[in-house]
Amino acid sequence: MQQADQVAYLERMLCMVRTNTRDDAPGVMHTPVEGYYDPVRYQREVDLLFRKYPIVAAFSSQLRNAGDFVVHNETGQPILVTRGTDGVLRAFLNVCRHRGAAVEQKPCGANKRAFVCAYHGWSYDLTGRLVGITDAATFGEIDRSKYGLRRLKLAEKYGLVWVVPTALEDNEDTSLDIEGYLGALNADLSGWDMQGWELHSSEPIRPRMNWKLVIDTFLELYHFRYLHPGTVYPLFLDNIATYERMGNHMRWAAAKRSLTELEGQPQESWRIRDHAIVFYSLFPNTVLTYTQDHCGVFSSFPISPDEAVLRFSVLVPPEEKAAKPEKYWKANVDLFANALVEDLGIGETIQKNFRSGANRQQTFGKFEKALGWYHQEVETAVDDVVLKKSGRFGRFGPNIAC
Repeated sequence: MQQADQVAYLERMLCMVRTNTRDDAPGVMHTPVEGYYDPVRYQREVDLLFRKYPIVAAFSSQLRNAGDFVVHNETGQPILVTRGTDGVLRAFLNVCRHRGAAVEQKPCGANKRAFVCAYHGWSYDLTGRLVGITDAATFGEIDRSKYGLRRLKLAEKYGLVWVVPTALEDNEDTSLDIEGYLGALNADLSGWDMQGWELHSSEPIRPRMNWKLVIDTFLELYHFRYLHPGTVYPLFLDNIATYERMGNHMRWAAAKRSLTELEGQPQESWRIRDHAIVFYSLFPNTVLTYTQDHCGVFSSFPISPDEAVLRFSVLVPPEEKAAKPEKYWKANVDLFANALVEDLGIGETIQKNFRSGANRQQTFGKFEKALGWYHQEVETAVDDVVLKKSGRFGRFGPNIAC
């Protein structure tokens, strides 16, 4: 985050403290409750957002060397990401072209030379090329070039690895213009410079709630005083935050109680991570949280209209990891995890109550505007699917993920 933006955000939040105001939208916003459980709407979201959009599937720290690999199944597509001996990172569907079994069973690993299907032993090199067929003579003159692993679009940037989870045809380009997709966020993510950061931990959580409802929990601080009195609320000023829409992504900051210590200090010395947590919503399903010495990465994936997987990961700069004991990092992870237990517990209740008929819509107050923005983006994207099927195109044009 650029220094000028840091100062502007901190000054805006200090002004809220002085005047007892909030970063309000012009008015109240709504989204229909059916959007959290309707199976038709759910399938449209999966077919578009989790098949055609870039999804954070891995971290650079997991894939630094030739033969490193990561398996990612949480989009509903079996994804295999690996770095070749040529240094190139590639993504494939983790599906043998013989009979459809997975060619890699482990979630991650290193020093891989080839991927071998456990079913019949067909093998593939790190570029996805079919290199071995057991009892090959029984298959006749098979054209192995037509039986390589199905490739996916991939981009590695800012310590994150994005994949578009839809198989490409043989002649399609695997490159992904992630800078074009991120737009105004590039400058910020470049400034955080996470390329060398290490993955400290990564855990899946399986709440019984819609994947969008999981994201909702990260988009406002209004609930902190009531739901988190003993966990994260003591760290923050009450609902002092500032929000900004950046294309279909968002950036916002939540003020810590130390914010008021900046009064009277020269602005050139202000550093936002000392006095706030900075959040980024990477559309459609990932939230980055930058604290003083690490980044929490929260990605929500759909299982069914009423179920999700929340992947909670922590990235740490190597110098910070070396300087602090493991008990320090465990305490930080536990703090977030305990707050998530509170969030997801009440979220599961909300999911059950959607079908009660009590409410036809979710109501977002003026300082819950990030929720309204997010659901506008989801609704616009899903509506664009209908336009594309009819031969017309919405605001992203015909090549959403390219």
